[in-house]
Amino acid sequence: MKLVVADSSPLIVFARSGLLDVLRQVVGEIVVPQTVYEECTGDMSKPGAQIITEAHHANLVTVHADSRVLTLPRNMPMLDKGEIAAISLAIELSEPVLMDERLGRQAAAAHGLSVIGSAGILLAAKRKGLVSAVHPILLAWQSFGYFLSPALIETVLQRAGE
Repeated sequence: MKLVVADSSPLIVFARSGLLDVLRQVVGEIVVPQTVYEECTGDMSKPGAQIITEAHHANLVTVHADSRVLTLPRNMPMLDKGEIAAISLAIELSEPVLMDERLGRQAAAAHGLSVIGSAGILLAAKRKGLVSAVHPILLAWQSFGYFLSPALIETVLQRAGE
């Protein structure tokens, strides 16, 4: 990958766990629409907000104007503004989207986008030798309140050989 459009949840969880640099090494450029950036940094007391702001100032995260490309089909469930903005920008740039929420992933796939999740990034990071183990990271994410289904954790650990 040379670029990925990130939704807020993955960006926050990578920031909180000190892994934005690992994310960048796996995906190349991290691009977020303005709406996602504001979701992440609008309240500086929220977890990850300061780290994401610093990453933006250090050019680790690029903020892009929101796109007006996306019109969701009527049969698509309601998504939040950040998910819509991320999907729209990914369509505009013809790049993959980093998104973990199931409904957002389904909407992105329905629009023909490549979708990658945070767990997939961890597996790629381990294959590249950027992290030694994914299990402690997954446990940390769960301690932050980040939902990971037991089936996903089991699959990721099997693929990681842990």
